[in-house]
Amino acid sequence: MSNLVNPYHAGRPVQGPAMFFGRDDALIWVEQQLTLDRRFLIVYGPDLIGKTSLVHRLPDVLPEQVHCLYFECKPHRDKSLSQVLAALAGGLAHQLMDKGLASPHQVDTAADSATAVKSLLRQTVPALGGRQLLLVLDDVHRLAADDPLSLAPLFDFLTTLLAEVPPLRLLLTLSDLDYGQLTHPSLAGAVAFRLGPLSSDAAHQLITRPAQGALRFDAGVVKRIADINSNHPYYLHLFCYTLYNCCAREGWINQSDVDAVLEELLALPNERFETIWDQSTGAERAALAALAGLRGAHGPITRQEVINYLRRFDPGVVPQVILDALESLADRGVLVRMGALSYRFAVNLFRYWLDRHTDPAEVLTGVDWDRLSTRLSAPPVGGEEVETEIPSQRRGEGEEGEAEDRPRWDFGRLSIWGLTGTALIGLALLALAFAGVLPLETIEPTATSARVSGGFAPPAPTATSTPVPTPTPTRPLVVARSLPAIVYMARGVAGSDVPPTWQIFIMNADGTNRQRLTESDADEITPVWSPDGQRIAFVSLRDGNREIYVINADALAGTGTLAGTGTLAGTGTLGSAGPVNVTQNQAEDWTPAWSPDGQQLAFSSNRQGNWEIFVVNADGSGLRQITNDGVGNLSPVWSPDGQTMAYASKRDGNWEIYTMPALVAGGPRRPRRLTFSEGNDLAPVFSPQGDRIAFESNREGNVEIYVMNADGSSQRNLSNLPYADDHGPVWSPDGRQLLFYSNREGNWDLFVMTDEGENVINLTNTPDVDEQAPAWRP
Repeated sequence: MSNLVNPYHAGRPVQGPAMFFGRDDALIWVEQQLTLDRRFLIVYGPDLIGKTSLVHRLPDVLPEQVHCLYFECKPHRDKSLSQVLAALAGGLAHQLMDKGLASPHQVDTAADSATAVKSLLRQTVPALGGRQLLLVLDDVHRLAADDPLSLAPLFDFLTTLLAEVPPLRLLLTLSDLDYGQLTHPSLAGAVAFRLGPLSSDAAHQLITRPAQGALRFDAGVVKRIADINSNHPYYLHLFCYTLYNCCAREGWINQSDVDAVLEELLALPNERFETIWDQSTGAERAALAALAGLRGAHGPITRQEVINYLRRFDPGVVPQVILDALESLADRGVLVRMGALSYRFAVNLFRYWLDRHTDPAEVLTGVDWDRLSTRLSAPPVGGEEVETEIPSQRRGEGEEGEAEDRPRWDFGRLSIWGLTGTALIGLALLALAFAGVLPLETIEPTATSARVSGGFAPPAPTATSTPVPTPTPTRPLVVARSLPAIVYMARGVAGSDVPPTWQIFIMNADGTNRQRLTESDADEITPVWSPDGQRIAFVSLRDGNREIYVINADALAGTGTLAGTGTLAGTGTLGSAGPVNVTQNQAEDWTPAWSPDGQQLAFSSNRQGNWEIFVVNADGSGLRQITNDGVGNLSPVWSPDGQTMAYASKRDGNWEIYTMPALVAGGPRRPRRLTFSEGNDLAPVFSPQGDRIAFESNREGNVEIYVMNADGSSQRNLSNLPYADDHGPVWSPDGRQLLFYSNREGNWDLFVMTDEGENVINLTNTPDVDEQAPAWRP
């Protein structure tokens, strides 16, 4: 093998373009932030995820007007700030002289380290000539000495450095655990990007391209390698490095070769996995062993499955202790939360390692359930069992490789007391306001500043004034019944008392207070709120074909349903209680979407033989055809400003997302293509601010929820669950959450997650009812 050079690397950062795959979204994001004159950038993510490889790639992709400087923090762990800055000054001096931005006589060797760094960077300003200077501090968390708060002096220094050197831009890389625990005023002026596993396409390239021409892969081998390593770039390189050493002579890789390499890797010492195990408590080890032992489970594993499995070996297992352990492992990034009840390994290879090296029965013998259960909060009066999960706050190691089990606060109970107190205060203030003692302005909410700002400006404290109560005339107390926030369609399955036809329901944003609105023998589907929240458009098959109806929301009062007896079939007007058929055509009409002013509806129809986009007034008048290219166009949506329309089209062979001007009086509309995948991209929807578009795509095999900028850049897989299909994303009114429907827990349920793809929660969780096509009330 000495004459064969292994093209993969094992355990080293990727520093050349030839071995760098994926991360286009991260690279584009950095360039965009610099273009927007952001001065403080943070890239964070799990250990070994490729942060260092990413920043080494930056000089090759950033424009010439950006000079990159690099400083590695890892070698300076446990050093004082003065020592770190002294090393930084020396490193910067060499790099700036290499770039011709500094000369030896400009380096002040007599100054203290902080002054030397500032002086050195200030003196480069004339030579920059208006260009930017990007200073990358890699692995900043390595300087924290296990306490992120110890980084405060460094952030203080960086704050003054940005203030004194205008062309300077900072990019810091951090572990996601340390980033989540950082608190410093300078972070208010920072923008952040989380680096996760590679996309399926990038993982495929990493596996196959380095050995292109030397190795061939059997069908299914590449996908299995990616699944074993969860698309994690470090472990993919490690696995492929070993695979190449084993199979390069033969030039062919099959499934048995993958099995052999997997066994070889599991037999070798793995410092990373051993560290995770050593830093885990007894309960966490039991949970890990159970997750690894559930061999027959595919995809996410529920909490109850873990508890039931462990009880086979020890009936005394305390469920709440295991729930705490699972949450702690998820907080540490060892597990990934898949909804409110399920988990999977962040790196599937760790599951194989655990299965090889651990025995659940042996692990359980080292867990003192009585001792751990006494540290849980006492149950409520009456002995009712507490199901609330208590997140672990443990950090650090105990004796003999096991972290110390520490008592935990019952945050669920504290939250209830806090909310109760807040509610009582709020009611008291409301009573005073309506009685005329306090003006209403006293209790109105105030706007909060955004985390992301255009430039770097550490927040300054501002004075606040308390309004002086003045007598006002007594106002009448008006109690208004607010409508639930989410409308959706649902049908019963498996003997449910919900009808087997699709009907329209509404519920609160937390999944409570579910009400059925339609009572029809036909399918009623895809409801959408009007922008003012006063009307609902939906598609009905009550006339034998799909038609678009509109109902006034005030029709919900009294009857509790949209159609009362279920006999209305489009005979009403918008002033009546019944739904109005606004399309009235024998063709199929669906995918309705409101204009921002609520005066029009866009929809798709096959009345011309293929799917085209039409616009109609909300009362059914003024029908206009928008597209007429004969290729198929679906799911039109307006941008919040009404200037642009996004939609899905097959004009280039498969379904892709396009935009076009919405306000064109005659003449052609020039579409702009935003996605370029080999799969199908559908169901676009603008964020409330109009700067992003969410959509669904099967480009990775299954259907996932993606988000991109409104210009098509920075496309990211947010749902990222290969074992399920996720559809129909819609934004929350504040743009911070996405609502969608998924079969990730068996049947179709409604889920919500943050706009970063985190904190996925099952809102409906109804095994006997399918829910789909949710829409959030504006």
